[in-house]
Amino acid sequence: MAKGKILLIDDEQIFLVAHHEELQDAGYEIVTALTGKDAITVAEKEKFDIVYVDLVMPDMNGVEVCKEMKKVSPDTVVVLVSGQPKEILKYWKSFLDAGGKDKILRKPLRDKELIKVTEDIIEERKEERRG
Repeated sequence: MAKGKILLIDDEQIFLVAHHEELQDAGYEIVTALTGKDAITVAEKEKFDIVYVDLVMPDMNGVEVCKEMKKVSPDTVVVLVSGQPKEILKYWKSFLDAGGKDKILRKPLRDKELIKVTEDIIEERKEERRG
């Protein structure tokens, strides 16, 4: 049984491939999407514990994806990923207001960073359920 279900959203295929494999090897069930619209369509059919979303994408930015994701699945944790510091500063408050997690992952990700953050979030969710 998987440790959790994760949706990775990024318009860069190389990011998706690399991190899909990393998370899958760590025991997580992974789904990927190249666009925000595709991600929302998937999320309407499947429930995810965590969504990692790139901030800058052609069809929808990470803030827009977060807003839509929270409508579809309010309990899903949405984490912003970006390699563009100026864009992060510009959109950070909007992302938090949309229900995103107070955590940013900066590209390129450090070794095992995604695994560590994922494990921390999954543990937080378990503790919240225990009450």
